[in-house]
Amino acid sequence: MWSDLIRDMPQGLPQVGDRGLDYTHTWGRTYWGGALFCLLADLEIRRQTNNAKGLEHGLRGILDAGGNIQKEWKLEDALRAGDLAVGVNVLQPLYSQVKDKPVSVDLDALWAKLGVQSDGDCLYFDDNAEMAENRRAITAGESAAAEHSLSSKPLAVFAGCAVGTP
Repeated sequence: MWSDLIRDMPQGLPQVGDRGLDYTHTWGRTYWGGALFCLLADLEIRRQTNNAKGLEHGLRGILDAGGNIQKEWKLEDALRAGDLAVGVNVLQPLYSQVKDKPVSVDLDALWAKLGVQSDGDCLYFDDNAEMAENRRAITAGESAAAEHSLSSKPLAVFAGCAVGTP
């Protein structure tokens, strides 16, 4: 996963003429820019909650609040529900920053803080890096698996059919 992110995440960075995630509709900016938004949100949620929660908790909160394919929501409403679920205000402010203007991220510095290094052929992890604990929590999905089995909500809804109901 990390090698894919290191290799492909630069496609999500703003280029000349970028007008933010809501108004720049190139494939790389949409797909990888969205992935970068999710990674940054996950890391900030983990930072503010001392790794007690991550983006998966926000997404579960959106689902628990009724945000699924059966109902059309405004993005701001979904982000608000996600922030409420994690107990910190991350998704709404991050979206406000990136929706209508280019925001560049120093990916090399981010990978270094996470303790992820690549020489092109091999991937190396530095467990002494500043944010190595966050990287390990994301990779392991430590808290997500336990919560899925306890949830009364289906994991996903496709074409009106619940998938993954315990």
